[in-house]
Amino acid sequence: MGELILGALLAVGLGARALMVVAQRRHLRTPPPTPATELPAVSILKPVKGLDADLEANLRSVFAQRYPTFEVIIGAHSADDPALEVARRVAAAYPQVPSVVVADPRQVGPNPKVANLANLLRHARHECVLISDSNVRVAPDYLADLVDHLQQPGVELVSSPIRGCASTSLGGKVDALLLNTFVMGGVAAVHRLFAGVCVVGKSMLLRRSTLRQIGGFEFLAQFLAEDQVCGQEVARRGHRIALSSRPIDNVTGGPSLRQVAARYLRWGKIRRRIAPAGFAGELLLNPLAVGAVGAAALGGGVSLALLALAWATLVAINTLAERSLGVRRSLGGRAALTLLADMLAAAVWPVALLARTVSWRGNALRIGPRTRLLAIGELEALPQLQEASESS
Repeated sequence: MGELILGALLAVGLGARALMVVAQRRHLRTPPPTPATELPAVSILKPVKGLDADLEANLRSVFAQRYPTFEVIIGAHSADDPALEVARRVAAAYPQVPSVVVADPRQVGPNPKVANLANLLRHARHECVLISDSNVRVAPDYLADLVDHLQQPGVELVSSPIRGCASTSLGGKVDALLLNTFVMGGVAAVHRLFAGVCVVGKSMLLRRSTLRQIGGFEFLAQFLAEDQVCGQEVARRGHRIALSSRPIDNVTGGPSLRQVAARYLRWGKIRRRIAPAGFAGELLLNPLAVGAVGAAALGGGVSLALLALAWATLVAINTLAERSLGVRRSLGGRAALTLLADMLAAAVWPVALLARTVSWRGNALRIGPRTRLLAIGELEALPQLQEASESS
């Protein structure tokens, strides 16, 4: 009986992962929209903090866009941030592109990235605003593709699928595999299978008028998941959210496994509060961890065979997902990474389920409704909001 239950749980998890790959592959094959007849000027906001992997190449890819009129505003909170020196060097190499490098310590809320974006927006001149993280690298037609989507009827927000690349450590390789499978598959499934809202803020294009409608960066700076809240607020006003079918590259670089785990723990805390019911079932999406626990509890050859079969099946699913992105790995390498990534994701799940705080730049903050960031003790003063969050 125990083996039957274990087999059923593994089948459910692997079936869900297979559906995510189907959604991902179908989305990536979606033809681009009709090219826009008018290409509005765009302000590109690049918040930076520290020296990301391949930062100079990432910034150069933005300055090298094949687009008629755009500007690039790069900034950090501290004038001593080493990323600003790289930004000035890149900006000087592209004198034909209007650009500004900003150091501004002002904070409009507890989310430091959004506070930085608010400072950059003060220097932006154009109606269309692109938020682009410092650790992404883009193709020359990236901006034109996003604008084509934004010009479609009813669309007021466009984001991009994220492909992990340029990994130089074991942690970076695990990060890239998770981005290329679990993360991209999940985003594609929400868009294509459930017609829901799922926005990853590494690349977001919207109009300033839309941003003002939802309260601007001052409103978004209250939240840990500013990108998802932004998408929800835009959709709540009757606008469409578009997801480009052209992935952009997230340069994962050389983080440690501990750093990668911390990142996915933060994302887990976000999903726990944005979609608690869905997050509760996420553990089954890590079938190797489920199979390992089952095999340890049941013992015997049948449970071990089920675990081995689940491993082989998940490797095949991940292979299909990464091949849709043009990513090639050796079979042994992908098998090892699949096992490690599955165990890492499962390990952070219970922590994210129970955690109520997040540490950000040395400050401990409570995570409230919709991932609102609150000072310790402030959450208890908002019982009605807490109850609304738990029932959403």
